[in-house]
Amino acid sequence: MQLLAIALYNNSGDRRILEFKPGALNVVTGESKTGKSALLDILEYCLGRDSLQMPIGPITQTVTWYAALLDLGAGRAFVARPAPLPGKSSTQRAMLRFGQDLQPLEAAELEADVDSNAVREQLGRRIGIEENLHEPPPGSARNSVEAHLGHAALLCLQRQSEIANQTLLFHRQGEPGMAQTLKDTIPYFLGAVPRDQALRRAQLSAARRDLKTAETAFRRAQEAAQLAGATLSALWQEAYALGMVATLEEPERGTAVAALQAAVAPAASDLAPTTDRESASRTEQLLQTRDNLRNQLRSVAAEREILLQQESTEVGFEGAVHTQRARLTSLHLLGLDPDGTSPLTACALCGNTMDNPDPSVADLDRHLRRLSEQLTGIESARPARRTALTALDERADELRAQLRTVEAALRQITAATSAADQMPQDAARNFTRGRIHATLASLPAASDAELQRLRQLLEFAQQRVSVLEAELDPAEEREQVTSRLVAVSQDMTAWANHLELEHGGSSVRLDLSRLTVVADTEQGPAPLFRIGSGENWVGYHLVAHLALHRYFVRQHRPVPRILMLDQPTQVWYRSEVDQRSGEPRSDTDREAVSRLFRLIYDVVHELAPHLQVIICDHANLAEDWFQESVVHNWRHGEKLIPQEWVDQVAPRPSES
Repeated sequence: MQLLAIALYNNSGDRRILEFKPGALNVVTGESKTGKSALLDILEYCLGRDSLQMPIGPITQTVTWYAALLDLGAGRAFVARPAPLPGKSSTQRAMLRFGQDLQPLEAAELEADVDSNAVREQLGRRIGIEENLHEPPPGSARNSVEAHLGHAALLCLQRQSEIANQTLLFHRQGEPGMAQTLKDTIPYFLGAVPRDQALRRAQLSAARRDLKTAETAFRRAQEAAQLAGATLSALWQEAYALGMVATLEEPERGTAVAALQAAVAPAASDLAPTTDRESASRTEQLLQTRDNLRNQLRSVAAEREILLQQESTEVGFEGAVHTQRARLTSLHLLGLDPDGTSPLTACALCGNTMDNPDPSVADLDRHLRRLSEQLTGIESARPARRTALTALDERADELRAQLRTVEAALRQITAATSAADQMPQDAARNFTRGRIHATLASLPAASDAELQRLRQLLEFAQQRVSVLEAELDPAEEREQVTSRLVAVSQDMTAWANHLELEHGGSSVRLDLSRLTVVADTEQGPAPLFRIGSGENWVGYHLVAHLALHRYFVRQHRPVPRILMLDQPTQVWYRSEVDQRSGEPRSDTDREAVSRLFRLIYDVVHELAPHLQVIICDHANLAEDWFQESVVHNWRHGEKLIPQEWVDQVAPRPSES
């Protein structure tokens, strides 16, 4: 996308058309207050920005429509935006047309039929901006950001207040939230994210939803299976106590359910009822089972306590042994012979013979070996102790589950007996069968096969999420960004040296984490705000944006092929005389300005016809290559807004 023309319309239907050359350096030169800086605001407004940043004055008083004719390569686009209503500074109303040979339309043909969002979306699609989405890290309060034409325009524009700014590198960087938006979207424009990133992120979101659903289904099935198992065990033991099943040992789930269903079937009512003595005996057997389980649980707890006490005791013993071994180990530092067997009989200080000689080096070495063996034994025992503790914990959990089952069965028997005592014998037996039948009917149907199926679905969902997360790994994206910035930094370094910028001989790079330029000097990294003078600030802004656009062109990235700079030579044009003449009086300033424009001219010429640079400035150098780049020269009364437009809205003098 390149700019072919800007068109302005007034209330009378008159047009002011400013043409530009695609694939070339376009210089709009002129004196102050001629409207040069307004061209950037007009272009940004036509690219979809809702607010018009134009200062209130002749332009806002006379212009009713702003329009831009754009070259899209495979065709043209005409964008027109009505001026905001009086008292307003923004609007979303717009007009958009596409065609092969479009020209600026007549005022009568202008009609707002779309909004600014449609302008950004449709123009963005025409230049290759695909669906994309940057999602902030988990837990972040930021919203997701999709890069669009408005974000691309931030890389194409530099206001007068921005290009010489030591703290801000990009357009609108200082606005609230805009710095983070730039950090989130620049990787996409660099090509550091996959082309189908939006699709993969959508797939990842769907996979995470499926994973959550699978986790919930599997957890509920597990809980249902555990509940059903405990309930079935309690029913089986209750049925045994009432003589409805023959054995206390519960079979596998399917067999147990079938046996209980047979026991409560109507045909089972013809069987001889269990005598009170038999029921009491079986209930007593359940009570004994409960007591045995409690005793086993107490025994497991006691064994666990013994292991923990041993571990606590060993900690103190181990510390003492470590201390002794550390003291004896110092023998090896003295180079003494551990094979020596004779004790030290003479005092080392006075030379007198000692009644109780000190131990020999060999004795001390043997003691050191014994201590080391003891420590080795303690350390080797730890894994076995941990294994034993784990086994005891598992055994305790198993015993508690069995105990809960037996106690539940006993409670049911007690409750059923209390209710049955008030009924005749046949009614009591039928009451018990009916209650067991109702409990069986309400058991969750979570078979082993169903649990296995749900487990497989859960594992598949987990694998799917892992694969997609690996493809969208933020670390991989950062590595891709760093790799691409290397090429950008090489151009920045070469051009900074060419412009004779401070630290230009060092490696110069773009730091996206801080959105600034950094020169790696021998004293350490020097960010732009720590490099002095406006000439350096302008120079580093220029080389950074030229390098980025050279990368965008060579890598066919979906960024408009426009770089618009407002007043890049402001630091050299310090007087009104210089601004009116277009050439600085100082030879040094003139050389610096010439180097600046020549670099831009050479880069555009190298990339022609794929880059258009538009510069609005006071400069008007005499060199031929510069003069052939001048497309508009607003001096000697020539301005953006014709004088007759201003006269039409000027208030008439009051009649005398």
